[in-house]
Amino acid sequence: MLGKLLKHEWKTVWKVPVLLIVILMITAVLAGLTFALPIWDSEWVGLPLSGMMLILMFYFAMIAVTLGIQIYFAVRYYKNMFTDEGYLTHTLPVTSRQLLLNKTITMSLWNLIAILSVVVSIFVFCSVMILALAPKDSSFARDLMEAVGAWPEALKSPYMDGFEGFCIGILCMILVSAFSGSMMVIGAITLGQMVRRHRILGAIGAYIGFTFVIQIFTTVFLIPMMVKMSTSPYYDNAFEAQSPFPFMTPFYFLVTGVSLVVGIGLYFMSEYLIQHKLELE
Repeated sequence: MLGKLLKHEWKTVWKVPVLLIVILMITAVLAGLTFALPIWDSEWVGLPLSGMMLILMFYFAMIAVTLGIQIYFAVRYYKNMFTDEGYLTHTLPVTSRQLLLNKTITMSLWNLIAILSVVVSIFVFCSVMILALAPKDSSFARDLMEAVGAWPEALKSPYMDGFEGFCIGILCMILVSAFSGSMMVIGAITLGQMVRRHRILGAIGAYIGFTFVIQIFTTVFLIPMMVKMSTSPYYDNAFEAQSPFPFMTPFYFLVTGVSLVVGIGLYFMSEYLIQHKLELE
C-alpha cells in the first residue's frame, strides 16, 4: 500500500518543483549568457559591481528554488495531515506509519533533487559563462580556460591530499541533509499542531528550536574534535603539505552524523504524535 501512496503522491506533486527547477536552469543560462554582452569589453567603472550583482541574482535564485520547494511540501503536509483534508487522509485504509513514510520519502527525494539541481545549475552557469567568454581575446577568458585545463593535473598535487575523502563527506552530508531537512519540517509541523490556537506559530517556533538544538550539539562535538585535530601530528603533517582537506573532512562527517540522529529522532517523535496525539482542525 505504501507503494501506491508514493505513486499517487509523486504524480500529484511533481509539477510545482519541476517548474521551479526549470526556472532555475533558465536563470543559470541567461546569467551565463550575459557575459557575452559587449558591455564586458568596455571600460565602464561599474563592471565589477554589475558582475557581483549578476552572481548574487543567480545565488538568490538558487536559494529561492530550494526554499520554495521546501515550503511547498511543508504546506502540503500540513493541509493533508492536520486541516479538514486530514479527516479524509486519516480515513484511508493505511496506517499512520505509511502516511508518514509516504510524506517523508517524497519530501526527502525532492529535497535531494533540489540540492542536485542547484549543483547542476552552477555547472550550467559556469559552462555558459566560459562559452560566452571563450571567443573573446580577454585575459579573464584565457585564465579561466587554463584553470579548467589544469584541473586534472592539480588533483595530483600535495595540496589535494585527502580530496577523495572530502568528496565522500560532502556526498554523505548531502544525502543525509535531504532526509534530516525534511524531518525538521515534518517534525516542527507535527509538534506545532499540538498548539491548538496557534499551530503555524507553534510549527515555526518548533523549527527554530530544532535548529538551535542542532547548532548546540554540533558545536559541543565540534570544539573537542577541532582541539584534538589541531594537536594531532597527522594533521600537522597535512598542514605542512598544505592540504586543507584532512582537516575539513571530519567536520562534514560530524554534521552528517548529527543530522542523521536528529532526523531519525524527529521521525519517531512525529510517528508517535500522529498515532497518539493527533489534533485535527
